[in-house]
This record gives sequence, structure tokens and C-alpha cells, in this order.
Amino acid sequence: MRNGLTIVIIFFLCLPLSGITGEESGDHSAYVQHVEQAFILMFQGDNLRAISEFEAALAIEPDHYEVLHYLGMAQAQEEFWNKATENYQRSLALMPDNIEALYSLGVAYFRLDQWIDAVPSLRRVIVLSPQHARGYEMLGKSLVKLRRYAEAVPTLTKALTLSPHGAGLYYELGTAHLNLKAYPEAIENFKLAIAHGPTGYAEPHHGLGTAYFRSGDREKSRAEMQIYQQLQKEFAEYERLTRLTRAEPNNLEAWTELATLLMNQKNFARAIPVFQKCIELAPNNAHFYHGLSRSFMGLNYPKHAAEAARKAVQLMPNQAILHNTLGSTYAMQGESQKAINAFRKAVELDSEEPYYHLNLSRIYQGMGNQKLAQEHHRIYEYLLSKQK
Repeated sequence: MRNGLTIVIIFFLCLPLSGITGEESGDHSAYVQHVEQAFILMFQGDNLRAISEFEAALAIEPDHYEVLHYLGMAQAQEEFWNKATENYQRSLALMPDNIEALYSLGVAYFRLDQWIDAVPSLRRVIVLSPQHARGYEMLGKSLVKLRRYAEAVPTLTKALTLSPHGAGLYYELGTAHLNLKAYPEAIENFKLAIAHGPTGYAEPHHGLGTAYFRSGDREKSRAEMQIYQQLQKEFAEYERLTRLTRAEPNNLEAWTELATLLMNQKNFARAIPVFQKCIELAPNNAHFYHGLSRSFMGLNYPKHAAEAARKAVQLMPNQAILHNTLGSTYAMQGESQKAINAFRKAVELDSEEPYYHLNLSRIYQGMGNQKLAQEHHRIYEYLLSKQK
């Protein structure tokens, strides 16, 4: 988007002034200044002031379809959907086949729940641009909202050929198949939505549970509905803690609870900045560095994970689990001897934990030391049997 905006700015600044009178030239210069300032404000996320600048520019020169489109985009960012719709329509009156303005108009109608109005502009998008994945997606979603499921299926299927990893597309396609009573297809697409979706994506589990129920598999339906309910509870807790940390940015307890929730969800990307905030508030807490290390490991960043784990060990040198985590970060980097040293320290501190022996067994196995690998694997199996 930024490159596109830059090109537009250059275009306006380079308009020829030959044949324009002095007064007209002054007006045009003011127009250009307003447009340039509007784009700068959009870059900065100040959409309200950008709207004012675009409106000031259009008061001087009203017939610029690009500026009308960007004015609508700024209004859409602030969810002024009715105003955005008006300006997209004004833009399209000047340039009827502007694909992105047509798409933007379809999105605005969708956000206004005016799905029947969204369909014509979105159909025009895919006629003009047959590879426009977003156009197919929004059209398919609009058709689902209108309960025109038979039309939605081929539209969403086409969108998935163009954007094959869209979790939301699989969910919408699953919903269409569910309402067409095509339960095997619905089940397949809801499963794909879960596979491709973010951690905590609850809706496909509800769809999957419904599909199982209607196809007669009550046990699987019950299991999926339980997952759905649990994810809904976690989402509500996430929202509560997010609001609380915004309102009270120094509330360490709230940040700690949020970090724990994200780790339970295996949402490592979101957990990292939360642990970093915890460390900012409590820089000598080894558990926060340990959580940060595990998050980096979950995202396959072993060097960052090792740095955090070393800091955790430095703060609490007698905690076996910290040495075990440090050993895992070394193993991920192929530093076998360092990994062995860390795992052996973990065993020294807590010889009754079976998984520390399992880690040693695996690292020795990788180094070709069968004797020590087998020795620690036997200890692992013995300790594991004692826990049963």
C-alpha cells in the first residue's frame, strides 16, 4: 500500500502547470499540498486528520477519482462505512471500472450488512480481474450471508485456488456445505479451517460439531462442542486481561496471567511481547525469562531462546527445569556437548524427572554413544513406570 500511495503523491506533484493562470496555479498548489499531507497522515495512522485534508483538496478540485477512493479508505479505517460508501460511489462515477474502488465498495456494503448490495460490485471485480482472490472471498462470504449456498460453493472454491491457506475461506466453505447438507465436505473444510487457522480459532469447532451431530456422530460432536466452549472461555479471558493490561500497564499479575494463557494456547508469537513486558516490570524473575525462552523455541528461534534460558539459569541456578530448557536450545542449534552439559546438570538437580534422562538419551543417540543412550533410556522407562 505504501508504494501505491507514494506513486499517487508523485503523480499529483508532477502535474503540468502550463496553461494554468496564476490564480489557478495557486489553487492547484493548495490542492497538491492537501493531498500530500493527507497521505502522510494516513501513513501515521491519523485517519481523522487525513479525512479533513482529502476533503479540503476535493473542495478545490472535486473530480479526482483516486482521491475520492482514498478518502473512502480513510473513512473505512474509522468505520465510517456510510460515508465511505458515498465516496466510493463518487469515485466510480468518474472511473466505473476501477477494480479496487469496486472491491472497497463491496467491503463497505458487507460491513453495513447490506450483502445484497455488495454482490454486484464484487461480481464486477472478478469479471475485470479473474485472479482477484479477495474479490472471490468477499463475494463468497456475501453469498453465504444471503443463504445462497449453492452459489457460494464455487465462488469460495475459486478463492481457495487463488489463496489456498485462508482459514476463513475454509470456514465459509464448510458453512455453505453444512447448509447444503453435504456433511462430509463440511467436515473436511472445517478441519482445514482449524489446521490453517490461528490458535484459539473457535468457530470451525462449532461448525465441525454441528456437522458431526447432523451426520449422526454424537460422540465427535460432543467433543468438538466442548473444545468450542473452552476456546470461547479462553477468548473471553484473553479479552478481559488485554483490557486490564491496557488500563493498568504496570499490573504485573495481569500480565503474568495473560502470559500463562497464551502459553497454554501455544500462541508463542503473542506471548513473546507479554513476557518481555513482564521482564520489564520484574527484571530478576527467572520464570519470565524461562517463558520467553520457551516462546522463542516454539517459533524455532533457538539463539534467542538460548539467550533467555541462560539468563533464567543465571537468576536461579538450582532450578533443574531451567537447565533442561537451556539444553534443549543448544540441541536445536546442534551444539551437542553444551546440550549434554545442561541436561546432566538438570539430572544432577532432579534425578527423579524421567524426561531429563530421555533428553540425555536422545542427545547421546544422536552422537552415536549407544551405551549412554541406552543407560539413560532405561532410567527414563523405570522412572516413568513409577509414576503410573
